[in-house]
Amino acid sequence: MRILFFIPLTIFKKAPCRLLWVIVLSGILAAQNCSYNTLEEPLEFRSATEIALAWNHLALDLERNTIGYRPPISARMFAYVEMAAYEASLPGLRNNISMEHYLTGYEKPNEKFGEGQFNLPASLNAAYAQILRNFFPTAPTGLQQKIDLLEKQNAQFLQQKTNSIVYNQSAAYGKTVAGTVWEWSKIDREGNDAYLYNYDHGYEPPSCTGCWQPTGEHPMPALLPYWGRVRPFIADSTEFLFKSPAAYDEGLGSRFYTEAMEVYTVSKPLSKENRWIAEFWSDDLPGLTLSPAGRWISIANQAFEKARPPFPLVIETYLKTAIAICDAGITVWKEKYLYNVERPETYIHDHINPNWISLHDTPSFPAYPSGHAAFGGAAAEVLSDAMGNKFELTDRTHEKRPEFAGMPRSYSSFEEMAQENAASRVLLGVHYRMDCEEGLRLGKIIGKKVVSIPLFRKEVSVLKR
Repeated sequence: MRILFFIPLTIFKKAPCRLLWVIVLSGILAAQNCSYNTLEEPLEFRSATEIALAWNHLALDLERNTIGYRPPISARMFAYVEMAAYEASLPGLRNNISMEHYLTGYEKPNEKFGEGQFNLPASLNAAYAQILRNFFPTAPTGLQQKIDLLEKQNAQFLQQKTNSIVYNQSAAYGKTVAGTVWEWSKIDREGNDAYLYNYDHGYEPPSCTGCWQPTGEHPMPALLPYWGRVRPFIADSTEFLFKSPAAYDEGLGSRFYTEAMEVYTVSKPLSKENRWIAEFWSDDLPGLTLSPAGRWISIANQAFEKARPPFPLVIETYLKTAIAICDAGITVWKEKYLYNVERPETYIHDHINPNWISLHDTPSFPAYPSGHAAFGGAAAEVLSDAMGNKFELTDRTHEKRPEFAGMPRSYSSFEEMAQENAASRVLLGVHYRMDCEEGLRLGKIIGKKVVSIPLFRKEVSVLKR
């Protein structure tokens, strides 16, 4: 796989609407072998989709503004949040099965709902509120209040349209599910509450030629050096064959030198287009931007808002996207600290130009492979499977942000977005090309594995292990 970094991108024009949205959705569903009829989607499903979107927008605000939510931690959080939402919806999704069939130690609460006795939006609303409270006890007070407010507003709307007994028992079920998922998440000791312990002051990076060491004027300790031990959902990193990076070499013309020279050359200077790409995807400035994992939840939000797929597809796609980025983060962080490759900044200062400055501060962990690239590769596989390989989308995640080049950019597919996201890391000056290629490769493998999880009853037999 080769990433095209520096050829100016075509400015994609918005294609005219060729088909009615119902026909578009029918095509999507046909590709997924789903049996849902979008023309007859229950009002409960439509309401549930709006509730899921609202909560996912708030979740992004929470992870952007809460101290400690760095990329792999955010990815893990989203996986449990979307799992709670999916599991809380199951009494209203009779064709779907629980994740308990795949996750050792997790057992869903018992369902005791008769016909007409379960309100899906009420359960979903309560589950999102409860699981986000669990994950964000240290969020700014104003954002914690927004959790309460959103839950209350949704509840007031739903109570006007639902029998009070049905509403109360459905909301109680959603809260119970969230509590069950939360308790299961705490068993993962390496990942639990990791937002409180980003940097390991006791970790000593290997002292060897070409090995990563903290850099910059104010070097920080290693970020999450043992994250590879976090419990994955589906993609166990021991199943993958890691691809070794180029051997460290200071010689002119060597592969490693060439990788570093590419980073240096393209920065002198960055074209306007490349600077836009670099800043558009930077996404790892706590308090200013989302995390690179959260960015793909933002992209999913925008895709759902554009296409309006039926709720069962929405909730399954949220779940699988989040699991994919979670497992990608675990796998990549394991590989980072396995190879401990120094960042371009260090190599360029030592062997090319001691005065060179990257566009972005160098992160405090090894270079190889790129986490951004892995998150993008994994999420793009899931979103492409759900929404189609050719899905035109204008990403407005950073629209109207004055601090950097965040003007919306348009794409013809999620794959194209993932490729450009990966390329942006070279343009920022924080990754080699090989980092991005390996990250994309691993992300795609993980994404494909997550896509293949059967969640429909007719697709599975005995899966419990």
